[in-house]
Amino acid sequence: MKKIIPLVVALCAAGAWAANPKNPKPDWVDGSSAEFSRESFLTGVGTSDDRGAAEDRARGEISRIFSADVKVNTAAEAKEITRQSGAKDENSFSQSVANSVETVSRKILEGVEIRETWQDDASRVWYALAVLDKTKAVSSISDKIADFDGQVKQWYAQMAQAADKLPRVKAGMKLLAIFKARRALESDLRVLNGKGMPNPVDEAAVQALAARAVSELDVAVDVSGAKSREVETGVVKGLNGFGIQAVAGPARGPADIIVVGELETSPMETTE
Repeated sequence: MKKIIPLVVALCAAGAWAANPKNPKPDWVDGSSAEFSRESFLTGVGTSDDRGAAEDRARGEISRIFSADVKVNTAAEAKEITRQSGAKDENSFSQSVANSVETVSRKILEGVEIRETWQDDASRVWYALAVLDKTKAVSSISDKIADFDGQVKQWYAQMAQAADKLPRVKAGMKLLAIFKARRALESDLRVLNGKGMPNPVDEAAVQALAARAVSELDVAVDVSGAKSREVETGVVKGLNGFGIQAVAGPARGPADIIVVGELETSPMETTE
């Protein structure tokens, strides 16, 4: 018995050290938090051997929930298409839509806070808890969607009243850009409150009218030089994908916009 007792004591001491009541494992490490309920907060947990890296990963877990990159890329695509058509005002508008949505996304993510950190005594791994108050995020997104809805009414009225093709196309393109941005924000809103925000207009009907207006625009893309055919094909494909009627080569008749370009190529200089 004298040999067994020290062993039992040693095992008990080891168990007590592993549990370490002075540094208990928080409930959020396993994915749920009694303090920050899922009904009121979005949470993200990050882990790393470095505390700062764990905090960054925790913030990243929340940012993945939102579609900021998709929103910005969608608007940027519209911007590139309108730039090829030569409509500078449309380029500026698409950029403003992208900036507007990006600002909302950034504002939401600025509300993410690191509320707790914990280090496992055994593994020495750091855990960080990032928290986002749903109420504040919902308010930011709802305000921007309401702003977009006001712009839809404005541009729809201009499209309906326009007597000439170009102003009608301009309004139609603006409406299409706004609808894309609104859908992205509403997707984020559903993540937060599960229901989104009703659209005050019949989006399907207005979008169909806007797409029809845009399709009235005739664009000819005439590029000369080496590899010109590939460039023409790419530009035309992009414009057609946006609903614009574009053809490659010189205009065969009256065209609203003629894109003319010349390509020059030269051997790439290399250093040995």
